[in-house]
Amino acid sequence: MFREPTLNADSASEQITIVQPVFNRIRQFGRALAARISPDEYDLVEARLTPAQATLFRRMSRCDQRHCLDVFYALSRAGHRDDHLLQAALVHDVGKSAARLRIWHRVAVVLLGRFAPGWLRRLAANSQAWSEPFAVHVHHAELGASWAAEAGCSPEMVNLIRRHHESRSDVKPLAALQQADRQN
Repeated sequence: MFREPTLNADSASEQITIVQPVFNRIRQFGRALAARISPDEYDLVEARLTPAQATLFRRMSRCDQRHCLDVFYALSRAGHRDDHLLQAALVHDVGKSAARLRIWHRVAVVLLGRFAPGWLRRLAANSQAWSEPFAVHVHHAELGASWAAEAGCSPEMVNLIRRHHESRSDVKPLAALQQADRQN
């Protein structure tokens, strides 16, 4: 005899917890495909960052620039005013510019990271030229932090960039960056 499944509060909450990240990733994918930066936004970047930091921003692909601006806006809307945090938001993914990450690389990284993280680590450890984008994606936080330090960024900003993909943090600025990054 067929019975319709019933949803209790716990199972509904679990379904939302599973489905919400999928919708966020679909939204990110759409934004990456249609990424645009207005002249006013480039002016904002120039006003908020030092010349060396703005060079880091310009080094990124347009979709990474769009993402970093969206993270910046999310933090600003949430009331964050810490300059180190807001500047880190604008360049936190600069390490990805060490290789050309095409849309299919980004999709593969998300899927492998979610369903086969061991495969992603093996791809990142492979020394073949075709696997370079996977290695760069896996290590982009450390790469970006190194470039930020070379560009004269503050130790606080370098630390935020370096740690933005670590397990969730209780350190408020880092936790705020991680949350805004996940949501955008």
